[in-house]
Amino acid sequence: MKTTKLIQSMAAVCAMLVAGAAAAGPIYPNFTVDTSALGGGGSLGTFVANDISGQYHEQITFTSATTFLVSLDFVAQGFNYDDTNAANSTSLTAAQTGLGSNYQLMAVLTGSGTYSTSGGTTTFSLTPGGSLTLSYDAGANASFVAPASPGAAFTINANGDTITDLATGNAMVGNGTVSCTAPNLCGSFGQQTSFDLTAAGSSFFVSPNPFYSLSLQSGQVEGFPVVVGETVTSSGTLNAVFAVPEPAPLAMMGFALVGFLATRRRKQA
Repeated sequence: MKTTKLIQSMAAVCAMLVAGAAAAGPIYPNFTVDTSALGGGGSLGTFVANDISGQYHEQITFTSATTFLVSLDFVAQGFNYDDTNAANSTSLTAAQTGLGSNYQLMAVLTGSGTYSTSGGTTTFSLTPGGSLTLSYDAGANASFVAPASPGAAFTINANGDTITDLATGNAMVGNGTVSCTAPNLCGSFGQQTSFDLTAAGSSFFVSPNPFYSLSLQSGQVEGFPVVVGETVTSSGTLNAVFAVPEPAPLAMMGFALVGFLATRRRKQA
């Protein structure tokens, strides 16, 4: 399916989801976190959320007039519970969850794909594959090291902390657009990856069991120039929600949630 048709289909399904959301309660599937097994602390110990928000940086290398390589790092900044009733939505604090004070959640993603530019807007499409790793940094002192070469992954400098992998995955589908070359938030993206918990990950994400096997990510992106042979850097915001493996129609519904999330975050910004 061409990118434009995919986006149109996502928009149509998203509209149906939003239309029926008033009686649905939580916007995204819930999950439960237990910080005790890995020593994360936080006053809640165990809590329910349905969205993880944070910041990311990426490097994009334009390998030809139509292809690119991308490497991305992500640091989670908060667990959120998003509800169709705004009064029931909340963002949990670091004191409640321990995130950012006692530990960090850090992810790296690599991928490749195709792009085209028309009317000042560049459209990107991910190719299935690449890799995703979500890690737990006990102590919240670790930092990222930039990729050693185009397409290589960001690495984690532990800075004396213990780093534990929580989950791995691969890109399945993704699309995005950027409409400026200045470092302003003029782009957005949505993507879907597989999501497989490690044993340590199952002690952190404790419900549902078995856990969701898909991660749906969306966000905003700063603009950048598109020059063949060049590597550019960008940053922005990212939110991740989870879903289960679905047949094609239901998977499209899940991906429509990503579009809804991106739209909602832009309105909030």
